[in-house]
Amino acid sequence: MLEEINTWGDYRTKLREFDAVLEHGKAVSAALTGVALTTPQASYGEQIFVKLLAHCIALRRLAPDPAQAMPRELWDLPSMSAVARCVIEAHDAFEYVAGHSVSDSERGFRIRLWELHDATRRLKILARIGSTDPAIAGIRADAARLQLALDAHAHMAALPTELQAAMRLRLARNDPPDFHLNRRQRCELSGVDADWHEAITMQLSQHVHTLPFSVHQLRKFQAGTPEALRLMAQPLVFALPFLARVIHGMEVLMPGRAPKPPSRTARTIAAWRLLADRGMKDGQ
Repeated sequence: MLEEINTWGDYRTKLREFDAVLEHGKAVSAALTGVALTTPQASYGEQIFVKLLAHCIALRRLAPDPAQAMPRELWDLPSMSAVARCVIEAHDAFEYVAGHSVSDSERGFRIRLWELHDATRRLKILARIGSTDPAIAGIRADAARLQLALDAHAHMAALPTELQAAMRLRLARNDPPDFHLNRRQRCELSGVDADWHEAITMQLSQHVHTLPFSVHQLRKFQAGTPEALRLMAQPLVFALPFLARVIHGMEVLMPGRAPKPPSRTARTIAAWRLLADRGMKDGQ
C-alpha cells in the first residue's frame, strides 16, 4: 500500500481511509457503552478495544495535516511509530485474551496467566521503589492464588512437554510470561502473516529508538517527495490493518451489538483486514 503514495493527494486518500475506519470503531465503542459484560473474555476484550482506539486517535492527531499543501510543523515520525507499535501490541493482546477461538479451559488459563503476569510485575515495581502501600498485601495474595490455579490447571497439564516444563520453570522463578505462546504461534492463530508482523514491528522500532537509522532518515528525505510521504504514512498504514481486525473481533465477540458500517467503510475494513492476512509483501 505504501507504493501507492506518490503525492499529497495519495497521502490524503490513505488518511481518509484511516478516518473512516476509526470513526466506525468509535461508533462500535459507543454502541457497547453500558452493555453488561458477563465474562472476563468480553470485559477484557472491550477494555483492550477502547485502549486501541485511544492509540489510533492519538496517532491520527500526530499525522501531518492533510489540509495544508505542505505542513509547516516538525514531523514527529518517532512518536507516530511508537503509537503505531502500541496499536499492534493492543491487537496482539486482544487476540490472545479475547479473539482466538480456543476452548473455555484454554481461555481461562490464558486470562489467569495474563493476570498473574500483571500482579507479579506490579509487585516487582513496588518493591523497587520501596513502596509501603497497604494494597501490596492484596496484590501478593492475588498472585499466590493465580499461581496455584495455574499450577493445577487442566490446560497446563495438556501443554506439550517442553512448553509445560518451561512454563513451570518460569512460574517457579516468579517470572510468568504475559503469553504462553510465541509471536509466530499467536500470529498463526490470528491469521496474520508472522514474517510481516515481525518486519513492521522492527521498522517501527527503528524510529522509536534513538539510533543512527532514525536520526539520519528524516534528514535524508526532502519534504513532499514520494519517499518522505511514504515514510510519514508508514505508521498509519501499518496500524490500520490491526485497527480493522480488532473492530471485526469486537463485532464477533458482541454479536448484534455493533452498528453496521457504511458500505464503502465496510469494503475498506475488509481490504485492510486482508492485507494483514497476506502481509502486504508487495507494498511494504
